[in-house]
Amino acid sequence: MQQPIQAAIFGLGITGSKTAAFLLDRGIRIVAAVNATNFLGQDVGIALGRSPIGVVVTSDAEAALSQTRPDIAIVATQNGIEEILPIVKRCLEHGADVITIAGDAYFPSIDSHQAAVQELHALALARGKTILGTGVQDVFWDNLPVLLSGAAQTITGIHGSTCALADEYGDWVLKALQIGASPAAVAKSALHPFSSALIGPLHNIARQLGLSVTDIHQTVEPVVARQDFEPVLAGRTIHAGQVVGLNAITRLITTQGVTLSAGFISKLREVGDSDFVEWRIEGTPNLHVRVEDRHDIDTTSATVVNRIADVIQAPPGFLTVSDLAPSRFSPHTSAITENRT
Repeated sequence: MQQPIQAAIFGLGITGSKTAAFLLDRGIRIVAAVNATNFLGQDVGIALGRSPIGVVVTSDAEAALSQTRPDIAIVATQNGIEEILPIVKRCLEHGADVITIAGDAYFPSIDSHQAAVQELHALALARGKTILGTGVQDVFWDNLPVLLSGAAQTITGIHGSTCALADEYGDWVLKALQIGASPAAVAKSALHPFSSALIGPLHNIARQLGLSVTDIHQTVEPVVARQDFEPVLAGRTIHAGQVVGLNAITRLITTQGVTLSAGFISKLREVGDSDFVEWRIEGTPNLHVRVEDRHDIDTTSATVVNRIADVIQAPPGFLTVSDLAPSRFSPHTSAITENRT
């Protein structure tokens, strides 16, 4: 007999709040909501701009988990493995599977914090529970090029490009992107605030295609303004030819002779820009696919919800999306029979 899925949400920022709303829209019961500061003491429904649901936002994770025993925990807090480790451990210890949007959890086997990864993997195995990192990468930066590769006879390269418009990211990102500088002033050693974002997806593509990675190359290139414009957050006119963002390019070399590469462009919005993603396959035949606007917050949140059934039914451990079927819309997410192997 199927039982309604009960969820706990950790983090009610922009993405966490959207995910919580999507959970309710799919008929999944939110039984606990944990946040560090905002909305404390408020009903989750009220915090989301909806009718009350009878669950109050708290900062006490231990009490929230022990009193509700959720089936699934959604962790939408920090980005690093070590940062989320305490809360993920606590969720596993209370019998919950975990989905996180932490970027470093997407392909944890290449993460530098291997001790934390192994600790979480061992605990998940011991508790018979699953951890999965997912988000916008799942469909757009991983499964989309893998799906496209299925139409190729031969492949010598898979090359992607994605754009994240940075106007809403805040001053620290704008400073890191060296807005307004001359291209010549951007050092070859410049750091992109999201330089690691595509490393995991590229490794996952290699894994799904059976490619063995032998080397990794990363470079950062300036992105220049096409014409004069006045972005609100920059507080000044940006002239044509000045730096308007950075492009972090990652290349993986494989023993099979297939090169995987992707560029992460983060820049201020100019006329005609969008949060696009595109992939090109070099081979027989040459193939190209482009999505003009990823709607990052919505698609990240929807992917999390669509992965719930996969995670509950998956074997235990710290998994990646390549261990599961490709993400797809799941209209029957609200109730499921657990079936672990």
